[in-house]
Amino acid sequence: MNIVEKNALKHPDAGFVIGVALSAAEIIEKIYAGSFATEYKAGEEPVTIADRLADRHIVDSLHARFPHDRILSEEHGLYVPDSCNNRVWFIDPIDGTREFIRHTGEFAIQIGLAVAGRLQLGLVYQPVGKNLYIAAAGEGCWWHAPGRAWERLHVSKAAIDLRLAVSRSHPCPIGSRVHSLLGGASHFSCGGVGLKLMAMARGFADYYINSSNQTKAWDIAAPEILFVEAGGMVSDLRGQPFTYDPTDFRHRHGLLGACDESLQQKVIAQVKNLKFQG
Repeated sequence: MNIVEKNALKHPDAGFVIGVALSAAEIIEKIYAGSFATEYKAGEEPVTIADRLADRHIVDSLHARFPHDRILSEEHGLYVPDSCNNRVWFIDPIDGTREFIRHTGEFAIQIGLAVAGRLQLGLVYQPVGKNLYIAAAGEGCWWHAPGRAWERLHVSKAAIDLRLAVSRSHPCPIGSRVHSLLGGASHFSCGGVGLKLMAMARGFADYYINSSNQTKAWDIAAPEILFVEAGGMVSDLRGQPFTYDPTDFRHRHGLLGACDESLQQKVIAQVKNLKFQG
Protein backbone atom coordinates (compact mmCIF):
# COMPACT_ATOMS: atom_id res chain seq x y z
CA MET A 1 0.00 0.00 0.00
CA ASN A 2 1.25 3.48 -0.84
CA ILE A 3 0.70 5.26 2.46
CA VAL A 4 1.31 8.66 0.87
CA GLU A 5 -1.46 8.37 -1.69
CA LYS A 6 -3.77 6.09 0.32
CA ASN A 7 -3.52 7.73 3.72
CA ALA A 8 -6.50 7.79 6.05
CA LEU A 9 -7.22 11.53 5.90
CA LYS A 10 -9.09 13.85 3.58
CA HIS A 11 -6.97 16.86 4.55
CA PRO A 12 -5.40 18.18 1.33
CA ASP A 13 -1.90 18.46 2.82
CA ALA A 14 -1.77 15.05 4.52
CA GLY A 15 -0.20 13.07 1.68
CA PHE A 16 2.46 15.68 1.06
CA VAL A 17 3.41 15.87 4.74
CA ILE A 18 3.69 12.08 4.95
CA GLY A 19 6.03 12.13 1.95
CA VAL A 20 8.19 14.82 3.52
CA ALA A 21 8.43 12.86 6.77
CA LEU A 22 9.42 9.66 4.96
CA SER A 23 12.14 11.40 2.98
CA ALA A 24 13.44 13.12 6.12
CA ALA A 25 13.51 9.70 7.79
CA GLU A 26 15.83 8.43 5.06
CA ILE A 27 18.30 11.17 5.94
CA ILE A 28 18.05 10.36 9.63
CA GLU A 29 18.36 6.59 9.17
CA LYS A 30 21.57 6.87 7.14
CA ILE A 31 23.21 8.88 9.91
CA TYR A 32 21.72 6.65 12.63
CA ALA A 33 23.34 3.61 11.00
CA GLY A 34 26.82 5.12 11.20
CA SER A 35 28.87 7.21 13.58
CA PHE A 36 28.10 10.83 14.35
CA ALA A 37 29.16 13.52 16.80
CA THR A 38 26.99 15.07 19.50
CA GLU A 39 27.03 18.81 20.08
CA TYR A 40 25.21 20.85 22.71
CA LYS A 41 22.98 23.89 22.32
CA ALA A 42 21.91 26.40 24.95
CA GLY A 43 20.55 24.66 28.03
CA GLU A 44 22.81 21.66 27.39
CA GLU A 45 20.36 20.26 24.87
CA PRO A 46 22.06 17.75 22.55
CA VAL A 47 21.96 18.11 18.79
CA THR A 48 23.40 16.08 15.92
CA ILE A 49 23.92 16.50 12.21
CA ALA A 50 20.80 14.34 11.73
CA ASP A 51 18.67 16.95 13.57
CA ARG A 52 20.04 19.74 11.42
CA LEU A 53 19.87 18.01 8.03
CA ALA A 54 16.39 16.60 8.60
CA ASP A 55 15.18 19.98 9.83
CA ARG A 56 16.61 21.70 6.75
CA HIS A 57 15.00 19.16 4.44
CA ILE A 58 11.56 19.52 6.04
CA VAL A 59 11.71 23.32 6.11
CA ASP A 60 12.86 23.56 2.48
CA SER A 61 10.19 21.10 1.33
CA LEU A 62 7.38 22.95 3.10
CA HIS A 63 8.59 26.34 1.88
CA ALA A 64 8.72 25.15 -1.73
CA ARG A 65 5.18 23.77 -1.52
CA PHE A 66 3.65 26.51 0.65
CA PRO A 67 5.62 29.72 -0.05
CA HIS A 68 3.29 31.93 1.99
CA ASP A 69 3.24 29.81 5.14
CA ARG A 70 5.35 30.62 8.18
CA ILE A 71 7.58 27.83 9.48
CA LEU A 72 8.95 27.47 13.02
CA SER A 73 11.51 24.71 13.42
CA GLU A 74 13.66 23.66 16.35
CA GLU A 75 16.97 23.90 14.52
CA HIS A 76 16.40 26.86 12.17
CA GLY A 77 14.00 29.11 14.08
CA LEU A 78 11.17 31.10 12.53
CA TYR A 79 10.87 31.68 8.80
CA VAL A 80 8.44 34.44 7.79
CA PRO A 81 7.89 35.02 4.04
CA ASP A 82 7.50 38.54 2.70
CA SER A 83 3.83 37.84 2.04
CA CYS A 84 2.50 35.44 4.66
CA ASN A 85 -0.90 33.95 5.46
CA ASN A 86 -2.37 32.63 8.70
CA ARG A 87 -0.79 29.16 8.44
CA VAL A 88 2.18 28.11 10.59
CA TRP A 89 4.13 24.86 10.55
CA PHE A 90 5.86 23.58 13.72
CA ILE A 91 8.78 21.22 13.11
CA ASP A 92 10.73 18.98 15.46
CA PRO A 93 13.02 16.93 13.19
CA ILE A 94 13.98 14.50 15.95
CA ASP A 95 11.81 14.47 19.04
CA GLY A 96 13.96 12.46 21.44
CA THR A 97 17.48 13.37 20.35
CA ARG A 98 18.94 11.74 23.47
CA GLU A 99 17.26 8.47 22.49
CA PHE A 100 18.62 8.86 18.95
CA ILE A 101 22.13 9.25 20.39
CA ARG A 102 21.63 6.20 22.63
CA HIS A 103 20.29 4.13 19.73
CA THR A 104 17.12 3.12 21.59
CA GLY A 105 14.92 3.74 18.54
CA GLU A 106 12.56 5.89 20.62
CA PHE A 107 12.65 9.09 18.59
CA ALA A 108 10.31 10.58 16.02
CA ILE A 109 9.82 13.24 13.37
CA GLN A 110 7.06 15.70 14.30
CA ILE A 111 5.26 18.07 11.93
CA GLY A 112 2.27 20.15 13.01
CA LEU A 113 0.16 22.77 11.23
CA ALA A 114 -1.86 25.54 12.88
CA VAL A 115 -4.23 27.82 10.98
CA ALA A 116 -5.21 31.08 12.67
CA GLY A 117 -3.70 29.70 15.87
CA ARG A 118 -5.69 26.44 15.87
CA LEU A 119 -4.08 23.07 15.21
CA GLN A 120 -5.33 21.47 12.00
CA LEU A 121 -2.88 18.71 11.07
CA GLY A 122 -0.24 16.70 12.89
CA LEU A 123 2.17 13.88 12.12
CA VAL A 124 4.50 11.83 14.31
CA TYR A 125 6.71 9.30 12.51
CA GLN A 126 9.01 6.84 14.26
CA PRO A 127 11.66 5.69 11.74
CA VAL A 128 12.65 2.66 13.83
CA GLY A 129 9.64 0.39 13.43
CA LYS A 130 8.11 2.72 10.83
CA ASN A 131 5.17 3.69 13.03
CA LEU A 132 3.28 6.54 11.40
CA TYR A 133 0.68 8.55 13.30
CA ILE A 134 -1.35 11.29 11.64
CA ALA A 135 -4.42 13.35 12.51
CA ALA A 136 -6.43 16.25 11.17
CA ALA A 137 -9.05 18.33 12.95
CA GLY A 138 -12.31 16.40 13.00
CA GLU A 139 -10.85 13.36 11.19
CA GLY A 140 -9.48 11.34 14.09
CA CYS A 141 -6.04 9.97 14.93
CA TRP A 142 -4.69 7.19 12.71
CA TRP A 143 -1.80 4.74 13.01
CA HIS A 144 -0.03 2.81 10.26
CA ALA A 145 2.74 0.24 10.62
CA PRO A 146 4.29 -2.23 8.16
CA GLY A 147 1.96 -5.11 7.39
CA ARG A 148 -1.04 -3.37 8.97
CA ALA A 149 -3.99 -1.48 7.57
CA TRP A 150 -4.65 2.04 8.82
CA GLU A 151 -6.12 1.87 12.33
CA ARG A 152 -8.03 4.65 14.06
CA LEU A 153 -6.86 5.15 17.64
CA HIS A 154 -9.12 5.88 20.60
CA VAL A 155 -7.93 6.42 24.16
CA SER A 156 -9.34 4.17 26.86
CA LYS A 157 -10.76 5.45 30.12
CA ALA A 158 -8.05 5.56 32.77
CA ALA A 159 -7.38 2.18 34.37
CA ILE A 160 -7.96 1.53 38.09
CA ASP A 161 -4.23 0.87 38.41
CA LEU A 162 -3.01 4.12 36.88
CA ARG A 163 -0.09 3.87 34.50
CA LEU A 164 2.17 6.91 34.19
CA ALA A 165 4.19 7.49 31.01
CA VAL A 166 7.70 8.50 32.04
CA SER A 167 10.78 9.69 30.22
CA ARG A 168 13.97 7.71 30.02
CA SER A 169 16.00 10.93 29.83
CA HIS A 170 14.08 13.57 31.83
CA PRO A 171 12.89 12.40 35.26
CA CYS A 172 9.93 14.39 36.63
CA PRO A 173 9.79 14.37 40.46
CA ILE A 174 6.43 16.17 40.49
CA GLY A 175 5.01 13.55 38.16
CA SER A 176 6.26 10.74 40.37
CA ARG A 177 4.84 12.44 43.46
CA VAL A 178 1.41 12.98 41.88
CA HIS A 179 1.37 9.39 40.65
CA SER A 180 1.98 8.17 44.19
CA LEU A 181 -0.70 10.46 45.63
CA LEU A 182 -3.22 9.14 43.11
CA GLY A 183 -2.40 5.57 44.09
CA GLY A 184 -0.53 4.71 40.92
CA ALA A 185 2.29 2.20 40.89
CA SER A 186 2.75 1.25 37.23
CA HIS A 187 4.96 3.09 34.75
CA PHE A 188 5.53 3.01 31.01
CA SER A 189 8.95 4.24 29.90
CA CYS A 190 9.31 5.82 26.49
CA GLY A 191 11.41 8.48 24.78
CA GLY A 192 9.99 11.65 23.24
CA VAL A 193 6.78 13.57 23.93
CA GLY A 194 5.10 12.43 20.74
CA LEU A 195 5.78 8.75 21.28
CA LYS A 196 4.55 8.97 24.87
CA LEU A 197 1.22 10.45 23.82
CA MET A 198 0.89 7.90 21.02
CA ALA A 199 1.64 5.09 23.49
CA MET A 200 -1.21 6.47 25.59
CA ALA A 201 -3.49 6.56 22.54
CA ARG A 202 -2.66 2.88 22.04
CA GLY A 203 -3.47 2.00 25.65
CA PHE A 204 -0.02 1.55 27.20
CA ALA A 205 -0.38 4.38 29.75
CA ASP A 206 -3.05 6.67 31.19
CA TYR A 207 -1.27 9.98 31.65
CA TYR A 208 1.96 11.92 31.26
CA ILE A 209 3.23 14.77 33.43
CA ASN A 210 6.13 17.06 32.54
CA SER A 211 6.82 19.93 34.95
CA SER A 212 9.56 21.53 32.84
CA ASN A 213 9.27 25.18 31.83
CA GLN A 214 11.24 24.41 28.67
CA THR A 215 8.53 22.91 26.46
CA LYS A 216 8.40 24.56 23.03
CA ALA A 217 5.58 24.68 20.49
CA TRP A 218 7.39 22.24 18.19
CA ASP A 219 7.54 19.70 21.04
CA ILE A 220 3.77 19.48 21.43
CA ALA A 221 1.98 20.83 18.32
CA ALA A 222 1.80 17.56 16.37
CA PRO A 223 1.33 15.31 19.44
CA GLU A 224 -1.45 17.51 20.77
CA ILE A 225 -3.75 17.30 17.77
CA LEU A 226 -3.05 13.58 17.45
CA PHE A 227 -3.87 12.86 21.08
CA VAL A 228 -6.91 15.14 21.18
CA GLU A 229 -8.28 13.54 18.01
CA ALA A 230 -7.85 10.18 19.77
CA GLY A 231 -10.05 11.50 22.58
CA GLY A 232 -7.38 12.58 25.05
CA MET A 233 -6.84 15.80 26.98
CA VAL A 234 -3.79 18.09 26.64
CA SER A 235 -3.05 21.20 28.72
CA ASP A 236 -0.37 22.79 30.82
CA LEU A 237 -0.22 21.95 34.53
CA ARG A 238 -2.59 24.81 35.34
CA GLY A 239 -5.22 23.31 33.06
CA GLN A 240 -4.72 26.04 30.44
CA PRO A 241 -4.54 25.25 26.71
CA PHE A 242 -1.38 25.76 24.72
CA THR A 243 -1.21 28.62 22.22
CA TYR A 244 0.44 28.51 18.83
CA ASP A 245 1.83 31.97 18.19
CA PRO A 246 5.16 31.37 16.41
CA THR A 247 6.65 34.53 17.93
CA ASP A 248 5.89 33.31 21.47
CA PHE A 249 6.56 29.61 21.27
CA ARG A 250 7.76 28.87 24.82
CA HIS A 251 5.28 26.98 26.97
CA ARG A 252 6.39 27.74 30.51
CA HIS A 253 3.93 25.88 32.75
CA GLY A 254 4.59 22.23 32.11
CA LEU A 255 2.65 19.67 30.12
CA LEU A 256 -0.13 17.26 30.97
CA GLY A 257 -1.64 14.59 28.77
CA ALA A 258 -4.46 12.49 30.22
CA CYS A 259 -6.82 9.90 28.80
CA ASP A 260 -9.91 11.50 30.29
CA GLU A 261 -11.05 14.79 31.82
CA SER A 262 -11.59 13.36 35.31
CA LEU A 263 -7.96 12.23 35.52
CA GLN A 264 -6.77 15.54 34.09
CA GLN A 265 -8.60 17.49 36.82
CA LYS A 266 -7.27 15.21 39.56
CA VAL A 267 -3.70 15.78 38.40
CA ILE A 268 -4.15 19.57 38.17
CA ALA A 269 -5.56 19.63 41.70
CA GLN A 270 -2.65 17.59 43.07
CA VAL A 271 -0.06 19.75 41.32
CA LYS A 272 -1.69 22.90 42.68
CA ASN A 273 -1.74 21.44 46.19
CA LEU A 274 1.94 20.42 46.00
CA LYS A 275 2.93 23.92 44.89
CA PHE A 276 0.83 25.43 47.68
CA GLN A 277 2.58 23.22 50.21
CA GLY A 278 5.89 24.52 49.11
